[in-house]
Amino acid sequence: MAAAASLGAANTAVLKEVKIEIGSFDGLRSWNPVGLSRRRVNFYPVSSSTSRPNSLIKAVSTPVKPATETKRSKVEIIKEHSNFIRYPLNEELLTDAPNINESAIQLIKFHGSYQQYNREERGGRSYSFMLRTKNPCGKVPNKLYLTMDDLADQFGIGTLRLTTRQTFQLHGVLKKNLKTVMSSIVDSMGSTLGACGDLNRNVLAPAAPFARKDYQFAQQTADNIAALLTPQSGFYYDMWVDGEKIMSAEPPEVVKARNDNSHGTNFPDSPEPIYGTQFLPRKFKIAVTVPTDNSVDLLTNDIGVVVVTDADGEPQGFNLYVGGGMGRTHRLETTFPRLAEPLGYVPKEDILYAVKAIVVTQRENGRRDDRKYSRMKYLISSWGIEKFRSVVEQYYGRKFEPSRELPEWEFKSYLGWHEQGDGGLFCGLHVDSGRIGGKMKATLREIIEKYNLDVRLTPNQNIILCGIRKAWKHPITTALAQAGLLQPKYVDPLNLTAMACPAFPLCPLAITEAERGIPDILKRVRAVFEKVGLKYNESVVIRATGCPNGCARPYMAELGFVGDGPNSYQIWLGGTPNQTSLARTFMNKLKIHDLEKVLEPLFYYWKRKRRSKESFGDFTNRVGFEMLQEWVDKWDGVVATRPTYNLRLFADKDTYEKMDELAKLQNKTAHQLAMEVIRNYAATQQNEKGE
Repeated sequence: MAAAASLGAANTAVLKEVKIEIGSFDGLRSWNPVGLSRRRVNFYPVSSSTSRPNSLIKAVSTPVKPATETKRSKVEIIKEHSNFIRYPLNEELLTDAPNINESAIQLIKFHGSYQQYNREERGGRSYSFMLRTKNPCGKVPNKLYLTMDDLADQFGIGTLRLTTRQTFQLHGVLKKNLKTVMSSIVDSMGSTLGACGDLNRNVLAPAAPFARKDYQFAQQTADNIAALLTPQSGFYYDMWVDGEKIMSAEPPEVVKARNDNSHGTNFPDSPEPIYGTQFLPRKFKIAVTVPTDNSVDLLTNDIGVVVVTDADGEPQGFNLYVGGGMGRTHRLETTFPRLAEPLGYVPKEDILYAVKAIVVTQRENGRRDDRKYSRMKYLISSWGIEKFRSVVEQYYGRKFEPSRELPEWEFKSYLGWHEQGDGGLFCGLHVDSGRIGGKMKATLREIIEKYNLDVRLTPNQNIILCGIRKAWKHPITTALAQAGLLQPKYVDPLNLTAMACPAFPLCPLAITEAERGIPDILKRVRAVFEKVGLKYNESVVIRATGCPNGCARPYMAELGFVGDGPNSYQIWLGGTPNQTSLARTFMNKLKIHDLEKVLEPLFYYWKRKRRSKESFGDFTNRVGFEMLQEWVDKWDGVVATRPTYNLRLFADKDTYEKMDELAKLQNKTAHQLAMEVIRNYAATQQNEKGE
């Protein structure tokens, strides 16, 4: 694949020749329930005869780590003394205080929650908690959706939020209600276990419910990987449902892979055979997909898994990619976003063992002294892919095969109506910034409840209604349109691919606006498009975050806004529509009121100097940042022309002026408002006619 071949070069360019020294880590200590003396687990090489059957390539020995002590961060100490993520959280939850202490704040993340407070309130702090569910592949059963909808009203702030990792976030839960909310989620076939914290997060997969072998195999693989890396020590169930484990039976291949210790991957005496007392150095992200479908932003994950099929579409194995990650720190060049790069190919029966080997390599060697450098991308950047592959192969017990050739990637949104392939339909709905509230929330609940639909959440903060009978299409379409959930052809193309993180007022890391700021940014970009002569159906991928951690993946956007001060953003350019290129910093500290001064020249010259069908991201990469900066510096503005399109659109000047007055109240142009009204009217008419 051409995109994969360029990943190493792209990552090298971002590093700017910075060399990072990753300190060694002496491995995790085995479990000792008394906590008095501690001993190391010794990993001994295992002969090839004890490795998995059908191993065609000679096994390699498990690495033996030197017994040296290194500095550890405060969070590592908290984890070690927590009795597997219980203490002191269990005691803090019993107090009358509205908040919990610092140690408990770190531990509750493993349970799927963050403590927050409203940063816009003056005086005392009003503490609450954000809960995040864990939904592999974005699958949400009917009962769980209805429960989440109820919980948002009863215990939250009245809205649900869809995340960029196919999960729900529920904001505003008070400490006294945490157990009620958590137990309700568990009782409704859901979970928040491991949605946050230093362990594997939600496993992504294409959300589309296609009845195709490759899609179903990818989704089943994502489910199995999620099960493999789910904590086993029971802390979650002890805390929220009094120890009652509500779990379906695991596939035997998952249990076998988790328990296998042929190559020294496990802690044999520990209730956490893979994670031990310390879990992972930082969060860990995995995505599974099929060739061409990059709806999951594959290369931004610690591990990317791609199904490889034969000529008949039968799954044969997987290509693996490693080392992606978005988080960074402003003006600290030793932190950076990074694309995953190819590791190799494994046969389908080995995928769980290969994933486990990668996780263990990070567990044993990822930095635990400085959390800024604890993601696996820094380990790979320090070691290089060849050394990393060699160590993983020792835990895997065999060599990786060369990666298989794949076609080019495409971004797939799955918006609108589609055939599932089993006689049913699914409908993908765009949700601005993933925020479900008001009439939209009420209508979605009514439809999902009435037709007993399951739903799926997408990595682009949208929602899919699944299993719809063809006879239901017309009434569902009409109800959705009346609630503002329009077919994609009636939604501004800029909005369809835009994403933003929640940021203010609840996120403690936010520097500026994202979710609340992106609607205005998109309107202003649309106005610039009109001013420089770009067509309505043209678009760029825009993503905004309130801080550099990159939760909405702005470093893959064609135009990324990364908060770096009050009402100020760092501008990133150079991502591509199919999310295979890493953007780069173009400008620091652009004040939001100066947005047009930068965007007008960029889009003006894109309109006039691009090649045929050249995307904005490809254009900025080809032209180069030096030329782009020169255009911005010398910009005198677009030559003013008479807005004749408005006079053509409106029946007379008086109507135009009245529309213009109304539009200004909504921070829009008269043309924008008129087109919005016309599109909505046309959508309603079409829906009423059953089209």
